[in-house]
Amino acid sequence: MWLGEEISEFHPLIGKYLVPNKESQLTHPEWGDYSVKANGDGFRSGYDFSLPKQKGVRRILLFGDSNAFGDGVSYEISFAGRLEKLLPHVEIYNFAMAGFALDQQYICYEEIASKFEHDLIIIAPTVETIRKITSRFILARDEDSVQRCLAKPYFKLVKQKLVRVHVPLEDKYIDIETLLPEDKAKVFRANPFADIRKLLDRTRSSKKAPVQKHKKRRLIMDRLNILLKRSPIKKTITKVRPYPEYDNADTSAWKITSAILGEWSSNSEKSMLIIPLPSFIYVKERADARNYQMRFREVENETSCSIYDPLLDLEKISLKKRRQLYYLEGHLTPQGHAWMAKKMASHVKRILKKKA
Repeated sequence: MWLGEEISEFHPLIGKYLVPNKESQLTHPEWGDYSVKANGDGFRSGYDFSLPKQKGVRRILLFGDSNAFGDGVSYEISFAGRLEKLLPHVEIYNFAMAGFALDQQYICYEEIASKFEHDLIIIAPTVETIRKITSRFILARDEDSVQRCLAKPYFKLVKQKLVRVHVPLEDKYIDIETLLPEDKAKVFRANPFADIRKLLDRTRSSKKAPVQKHKKRRLIMDRLNILLKRSPIKKTITKVRPYPEYDNADTSAWKITSAILGEWSSNSEKSMLIIPLPSFIYVKERADARNYQMRFREVENETSCSIYDPLLDLEKISLKKRRQLYYLEGHLTPQGHAWMAKKMASHVKRILKKKA
């Protein structure tokens, strides 16, 4: 989700943030009604942020996208809000923003969050947001509901060094047709696997004969593998790898991702905990997670960051229970936020205790 004009406003460095001190009531066909309240700093919190900490208080800076932001739930129900209640004498300063990939999260840390005294940094990117890392523009509808695009802050690698581009950002809509060919290819578009995931769900719940269901699922999976540039399935349906950006350490998206995490870790004197949040397709066991899991293990081995992989714990509970933790469109339910907060809390306690 890219935050709408009614609750967000332009920021020349990070792209967008919440309208300071504004509370909005939102509704969604599946999520229902929920509120989004911004503090005076333009981030989702019930209180304003303070530069120094109070004596005896530990502070965590949280970064992420729509799941860490808490799309679909009120803040006290989100895992950020719940985590603060589970950890006595700990503050959670949530700088997550719906629609932000790791590049904008890092820029937010550099330009805004790093000035706040803190003890721990948590980075909780949803796995699929790696697709935005190499994007230079995002689709957006202008004031007349015409589909155009907006410039996005991003990084490129020059001689293995991160270089920020689109600084400062321009607050204006751009006609896609006016972009250079190389930029047109860098406009972020919706997840190409979303419709296929829906079709897979429909075939699973279909009352057609088993043979017909199997044939239809094979056709759908063949379509998916065409998108992935793989050969059609010949015999059995296997798990797909929907985000090839993780397939090896040399993809453009992963090179930038690992460079950001490496630089972030090097530039921060505080502990960092990275929590790659699995997309629902992994939770439902429709996709093979080994590629992204391997990449994040490499980060843990090559930096001072700690990694917590929630998918490993999700796989220990029944599929029926897992489905209660996620909405059909992929975001965490209230139960999902509660489960995630409880799992995160044990890892955070261990890190804070070690650094005490």
